[in-house]
Amino acid sequence: MPNSKPVLQVALDTLSFEEAFRILGGGLDNVVDIIEVGTLLLLGEGLRAVDILRTIYPQKVLAADFKCVAPHFGTEILKHDPDLVTVLSRAEAQVPRLIHEEALKRGKGQQVQIELYDQTPTVEDIHTWQQVGITHIIYSRPRSRPGSWGAEDREEIKTLCDLGMQVTATGGVTYEDVDVLAGLPIFAIICGRSMRNAPDPAAEARRIKQKIASLWK
Repeated sequence: MPNSKPVLQVALDTLSFEEAFRILGGGLDNVVDIIEVGTLLLLGEGLRAVDILRTIYPQKVLAADFKCVAPHFGTEILKHDPDLVTVLSRAEAQVPRLIHEEALKRGKGQQVQIELYDQTPTVEDIHTWQQVGITHIIYSRPRSRPGSWGAEDREEIKTLCDLGMQVTATGGVTYEDVDVLAGLPIFAIICGRSMRNAPDPAAEARRIKQKIASLWK
């Protein structure tokens, strides 16, 4: 799914549907390109969160951020028809492969995303994922890294792109942080708190998308 510029994904890391729908209401659901059923929402409401959002938004790209570490987790999640499902990079090697194979068998275009978690993958790791058909990585800015997004993050993302991976960037991304990513051939930018906590989430999403459009001309 290559793009000329990144798409915008909202992370619904809330514990209740009420809060999730408050955030999506007012037009945010129409502005963002991908709606993510966040890990906290899955913990609070279960997999029915995916079912309900899929029913409400049948045409929207839907991500289930379960951070799978076992194959049967992915199998169950795929049954609820998200377009994207996350697998932790630290999971055993067969986990993403088996979930990817299950996604292919279902024939619905579902994809596995490898989420990096305080880990820099080796070239061998990348090649292993690519050999089984997984080409999408979520670059999650290390929580242990001080400060805001900067040159080190940009360089790490560029390396992943140069290795042929489709990259989504996440980790407290704000309107200001988007400048650091300018021009990189990434797939998506995930914003959570910066949009969820804004006085007008839809207006903040529009502002971020306008900046993306100006930086990826």
